Amino acid sequence: MSCTVTCVSVDGVTRQALARGNPPKKPSTWRVKAWLILPSGVKQTHSSTVRGETVHTLVPIVGALIDSLIADCGNVVTSAGWSASTH
Repeated sequence: MSCTVTCVSVDGVTRQALARGNPPKKPSTWRVKAWLILPSGVKQTHSSTVRGETVHTLVPIVGALIDSLIADCGNVVTSAGWSASTH
């Protein structure tokens, strides 16, 4: 059983998180990869591990992480997104 969740934001408009595969019924460990594109065109990537979460609890946690990364960049990113997977 595996599941991947993806979410993208372009020009401040966030699209709904999309889950593919079979979401785990029990809390799982997720591998998260996030990216930000700055106005200069530079792409920053970040990775993290989130433990003990379901799809529904994962989305707001990673959303807060993305918000923090955007704030670290001075709130001036042209797009951002993330993908998380579990097996």
